[in-house]
Amino acid sequence: MPFILYLFLFFVTAGTLPPATGQEREEIKIVHELFRLRNEHKADSAELYFADTVLVYMKYLRNVPKKKITESDRSFWKAHPKNKFEITAPVQITVLAGITTATIFGKEYLDGTAFQYERIEIKFDRNKKINSFRGFALKNKK
Repeated sequence: MPFILYLFLFFVTAGTLPPATGQEREEIKIVHELFRLRNEHKADSAELYFADTVLVYMKYLRNVPKKKITESDRSFWKAHPKNKFEITAPVQITVLAGITTATIFGKEYLDGTAFQYERIEIKFDRNKKINSFRGFALKNKK
């Protein structure tokens, strides 16, 4: 029985990396810089962090070039000029089967005041470029 417990704990914790002591992972730096640029609506600058072809972007875009993402973001920000995202918890990094995933929890402000809670999942390729960016709405806390 203890062997099964050890195996379970190993698999549950194996994919989660402990916070680096004194040094932040490169993916965390990229996430913070990406959201800073997105909050400033600098689509061209944010484009630098994406792979040439992104497998998944938000809900509907699949296998798209990063230029299409830039156009999509510009269009969205034109419709929502006060849009911003506030990170509300430390960025969580997991590595499973060689795929690094950053999970971000925060508040998405569409109009600058009203918000919804969201979880963002960003997957990186081996060159530390974003090849998947998904947002998931969470139920608002009461």
